[in-house]
Amino acid sequence: MPTETFFNLSTEKKDRILRAARKEFSSVSLKEASISNIIREADIPRGSFYQYFEGKEDLYFYYFHSIGRDSYRVLIEAIKKADGDLFTAFEHYFSSMIIEIFKGENVRFYKNLFMSMDYHGLRKVTPLLEETPKSQKNQCHHKKKHQKIFEVVDKSLLKVNNNHELDLLLQMMMHTVFSTIADGYRQRNEDETYDVEAIQQNFSRKFNWLKNGAKKNFNEKGNGR
Repeated sequence: MPTETFFNLSTEKKDRILRAARKEFSSVSLKEASISNIIREADIPRGSFYQYFEGKEDLYFYYFHSIGRDSYRVLIEAIKKADGDLFTAFEHYFSSMIIEIFKGENVRFYKNLFMSMDYHGLRKVTPLLEETPKSQKNQCHHKKKHQKIFEVVDKSLLKVNNNHELDLLLQMMMHTVFSTIADGYRQRNEDETYDVEAIQQNFSRKFNWLKNGAKKNFNEKGNGR
């Protein structure tokens, strides 16, 4: 997170820094991004940059959260609307984000994000996969977020015995969401656009396997002959 010094800046200066971040992070991955390019574009001294952020990763993930919706809140609302049905909720959750990710104004940023994301980055941007905070205060907030999910999910619809198993299932589902997005960026059309319908179908297929199993039972094998 940025420092208080950043938040105390004028709106114009904060916007200028974020515009510079968008330009750099939309051009290259986080690993390849240059602080020199960002401070030159934002017209700020290098020393000032480090008064606002710990480094480029700090700015990167702050920018990500600044342009997106509160993914955790969106997921919670989707589960509530689905009456606790976790699989139905995730299908709505995925559908609600892919238009913005593949056709919105930040598509180049999202492409760089998902195409180069490692496990550490995934945990930075994914609801419920975030790394456990170091401070006791933030750890308490972290646990409350997980507890909220456990409260709204109807566990009677799932083959889970406790919250630990539910957490493992949630992690599998989140990995499916983000791997499908990354696959979608790899399969762009010749005109550099993306087939959102095909991406949605790919996601639905994976989720059907996760929900119902990919192995045919005896009756299904007999009917398939």
